[in-house]
Amino acid sequence: MRRKTTAFYSLTVAAVLLFSACSVFAGTHNDETAAPITEPPLDTSAPTEAKTEKHTEPTAETTAEKQTEEAATRRETPSSVPVTQSPYPSGVEIDKGTTSKGFKITEKDGITYIDGIMIANKTYSVPSTYNPGRLAADCQAAFNEMKQSAAEDGCELYISSGFRSYTLQKSLYERYCARDGKAAADRYSARPGNSEHQTGYAIDLNTITYSFADTTEGKWVAANCYKYGFILRYPEDKESITGYRYEPWHIRYVGISLATDIYNSGLCLEEYFGITSRYE
Repeated sequence: MRRKTTAFYSLTVAAVLLFSACSVFAGTHNDETAAPITEPPLDTSAPTEAKTEKHTEPTAETTAEKQTEEAATRRETPSSVPVTQSPYPSGVEIDKGTTSKGFKITEKDGITYIDGIMIANKTYSVPSTYNPGRLAADCQAAFNEMKQSAAEDGCELYISSGFRSYTLQKSLYERYCARDGKAAADRYSARPGNSEHQTGYAIDLNTITYSFADTTEGKWVAANCYKYGFILRYPEDKESITGYRYEPWHIRYVGISLATDIYNSGLCLEEYFGITSRYE
């Protein structure tokens, strides 16, 4: 009886050991032959640039361009732009006489003001270092109020392009020159340092196309923007004076009083103040 028990015990132990070895072998075999999980390969090929036709008319900035604009503004550092300095001490207001219409001209930190209004056109530039980073607070507040009033009249207004830095304007201008030639680009795009967008007081509305003038919103803006301190900066048939083609989408904040006077006069900003807009 004792011999039978010992033999049975030995057989049981052997069976357990054999089963454990088979399990370990099976598990190891499965781990080695299973396909490893990997991340999909990265696309390292260079993007193909879409072929574009040469345009004789300026085109609106696309959504992608606007996103690029915002990203470029966020990435900028003071060292990324060339420095232009005023020959006068910082903060000192210099009397520069009067315009042909008798308005006072002053210069402060390299920026020209006519009767207290900051000017940026082909004659008067803004230093490359001037970078408020956003629309001026009074301009933004006036737009918000105008937008609300327009909405109450069934019109939707939105900002397609507001503040632009010197660096971003340089990039845009060079792109347009490469596409359309410098002479053509100068009719619809400002050279870096001469753009109103750098001042923080200019806004491009909605679609940035000539057809905007015929939309409900475009007609509303033309008839009402002065009530909120804005003027249509580049009116129709004023290119020889403003230096730029008609832009029904481009408005400039100058304050309600001045905007009302300019609107009622039927003049553009240069005509009203008696100043020029010409590159030297």
